[in-house]
Amino acid sequence: MRRAAIALALACGLAMPAAADTIEVLKANTLVVTAPDGGATTVLVSDNGRMNQVNARGIQATGFWSMEERGFCWTARGEAEVCIPLSADKVVGDTWQIARQPGKDGWIAEIRKGRIDLAAVAGANRAGAIMAGSDSPN
Repeated sequence: MRRAAIALALACGLAMPAAADTIEVLKANTLVVTAPDGGATTVLVSDNGRMNQVNARGIQATGFWSMEERGFCWTARGEAEVCIPLSADKVVGDTWQIARQPGKDGWIAEIRKGRIDLAAVAGANRAGAIMAGSDSPN
């Protein structure tokens, strides 16, 4: 029993640095989550649980992030919390499917190299929304 407890403690101890490494990758780069319709939310993760994002309509928001059992979670603009799976081994260039509902197209998450200029993304997304005829502010 004692050996099992020690093995479990070691496994947990080894898993934490790996999760921290993945968060460090996010802090130095950009997370992009793309919906089945092609609209993307661009997220920059910072220290102290802070984050900034731009949604597909070009609306910028700040908020908070956390790493939980459910995955990487964030809340911006006081809206509902979003959680996506994020394994401990993600690196720049990785993409993965985010299941939404059985039988429906999922979303795609990607870690892109570098810190994207959110103001430029916001402008491009707003221009794209206007061209598509979207008049919704959110």
